[in-house]
Amino acid sequence: MNQSLKGVNLIQDARKAKVLVDPMRREMLRLLAYREMAENQLAGTLGLSNAAVGHHLKILRQHGLIRVARRIIEKHGIVQKFYESNALFYLVDSREMPVEIERYLMPMSLERIRGMIAAANVLGSEQKSISSVETERFAKTMDHAILRVAPKYSARSNWDREELIETIYRDALCHLLRRRDLLPERIQTLLGRARRQVRVQRTR
Repeated sequence: MNQSLKGVNLIQDARKAKVLVDPMRREMLRLLAYREMAENQLAGTLGLSNAAVGHHLKILRQHGLIRVARRIIEKHGIVQKFYESNALFYLVDSREMPVEIERYLMPMSLERIRGMIAAANVLGSEQKSISSVETERFAKTMDHAILRVAPKYSARSNWDREELIETIYRDALCHLLRRRDLLPERIQTLLGRARRQVRVQRTR
């Protein structure tokens, strides 16, 4: 992994955000945050043709999301370009986006929240079902909390990407646990029970 990448890059430009709506481009950025890769390497990893990968790389580069890290001259003078992401983690500021982009990104937010709810139910002393309306409200509230804490991790860093993201999510959740009035009532109860159970286990 490149040790000099920017940590978090907060996207507030709708044109850049539209680029990240495509799940394959998001996966390419994730891979390129770990190591430099050439077009043919990405094609093999993603199961795409070189032409398809080249198309995505062109768009990502045009919008300043990736760069050419180095070039190698191979046989017959062919230049092999190796690409890398410009940041470890790209985060779209949904508060600044048109509704259609916000809704495109909502499934990712909901998946994150479903994982949190499942984990809290496992840790808690009893199961608590959460409605679709409450889940979406929690997702939006968590998104805003993430956007609140993420900018402090924008500097260049030697973080591992997943470690960085986990830290941001943890900070955001801790913020919400201090501001429980922002959460739906059943979410407050669920998280409160899980937190108390963790404290009990730690004292044993």
